[in-house]
Amino acid sequence: MGFFSRNKTFKIRDIEFYSEGNYHYSKGLQSSITKEIKIAKNNLSLEQLQPILQYLVEFIQDEKPDIKSGEKTTCFSWCILFHEEPDAFEILEVIPEQGGFGEGLSRTLHLLHQQLSVCNQLKVEPDFPDFDHIVAIDPLIQKGLQPNLFRWKAEDPDSGWVVMSNSFNEETMSFEEMTVGQLMTMRPEIAQFMALPAGFKVISQGNNVHIAFDKHLTEN
Repeated sequence: MGFFSRNKTFKIRDIEFYSEGNYHYSKGLQSSITKEIKIAKNNLSLEQLQPILQYLVEFIQDEKPDIKSGEKTTCFSWCILFHEEPDAFEILEVIPEQGGFGEGLSRTLHLLHQQLSVCNQLKVEPDFPDFDHIVAIDPLIQKGLQPNLFRWKAEDPDSGWVVMSNSFNEETMSFEEMTVGQLMTMRPEIAQFMALPAGFKVISQGNNVHIAFDKHLTEN
């Protein structure tokens, strides 16, 4: 894991991270992806960004991706992008209300903390879905009805998540498909539950939710 030293550098594996001006920079990734990476601070320290830096180092060193400008990937369950600049790849994150990507990783980190908090309270290991994984959704959810969430055992690219309201009628209605990212953007209040593993259900009860494990959801 990383450590924070006196000169404000942070090291993960053999990769060093340091701060300069308005950005955090890597030192040592150029041999893997031809350039270093940089991340806008947005008032976040290297120490606060540690889980994301850990993810990036492991992703680059272990999966050996052929990174090109505009390359997108899922970081935990949010979407990030490698934007090529002359001196580095800047890591951006999707900002749906702006219709694209923006500097910093504030939203990615905030969502990670939310999802880890839910999983930690239940003492379960998180299972982060990809941003582009598929969700089956009751069309009434798009009209604002309260959602109930069920995560079935599934294979990529299916996230396993089914989202439905109490008004859904299986005889007269059909599920629609959208991505995990689209769902979290449309209904941000349920994004915190997306890392719950297969077998969990989240039932809306007025202003509260009830979370429980249902073994039937893990059976094919």
